[in-house]
Amino acid sequence: MNIDARFFALAVFGIALLTGMDALAKALAGGYGTFQIVFFRYAVSLLLFAAAIPLLRPEWPRRDRLGAHAARAVLTIVTGATFFYALGKLPFTEVFAIAYTGPIFVALFGALLLGEKVRWPTMAAIACGFAGVLVIAADGPAVGGDTQQYLALACAIASPVSYALGVVLLRSQTLHESVPTILIVQAAMITLGLAIVAGPSFHMPDSADLWAIAGIGALGAAGIYAFSAAIAKLQAAQVAAADYSGLIWAAMIGYAAFGETPRPAMWIGALLILAGSATMLLVKAKAAKKN
Repeated sequence: MNIDARFFALAVFGIALLTGMDALAKALAGGYGTFQIVFFRYAVSLLLFAAAIPLLRPEWPRRDRLGAHAARAVLTIVTGATFFYALGKLPFTEVFAIAYTGPIFVALFGALLLGEKVRWPTMAAIACGFAGVLVIAADGPAVGGDTQQYLALACAIASPVSYALGVVLLRSQTLHESVPTILIVQAAMITLGLAIVAGPSFHMPDSADLWAIAGIGALGAAGIYAFSAAIAKLQAAQVAAADYSGLIWAAMIGYAAFGETPRPAMWIGALLILAGSATMLLVKAKAAKKN
């Protein structure tokens, strides 16, 4: 197995662990607030990273990079809160399908905010991705549902926006600092920030839920470490392909753990979203070769 294949396998493994973490978060959603679940995820991860410091041997964070750490911490909190809220209200696999609109949102914001030129393949990719979201939403449980379901659908759409920005920033950070340093500093920032946000509504977890809380932190720490270590060595297209494996893991876990059978509309919408995202990657790869 060559180097790229090994790191690609590591990235897929990391996504599998993170998908398992999300399943545990969905299981806890009925008994705890969204911010408290995100707090559990990063507080436990921070404890595990701290215990592993003698093994990981991270460098001290650079003072000039603290702003980047803080920015990604905020993005991560937004991503986790919106994603976990959506998981608690909508089918597991469908939330994952919508999450893959990340590359499409990046292209759209590049055109709207940065004035980047949008050619017809990019326009087609954006249209294809949003068509996929509409197909899922039009046949989904939010239609005719209550306010919480509509809010959950909005959160499912908002989450990939902040996630995509966070991945771009993480790739930039790995050029300046090691993965252990990045993860430990950001876990500390996120835990502190969420302690402030979730503090007023925090309640002690039930003893029966401690295994799930520990699992969220352990799977989250191992998954993000594996994925972060892999994306530092892979090209963007390879990272995206590994990331897309999450939809397969989500479908299997949704069926096995929650008894969810994805509707035909979900698969049609997912294919449209993935087609749009794949088109975006091809356009970027072609542009990179020309440059």
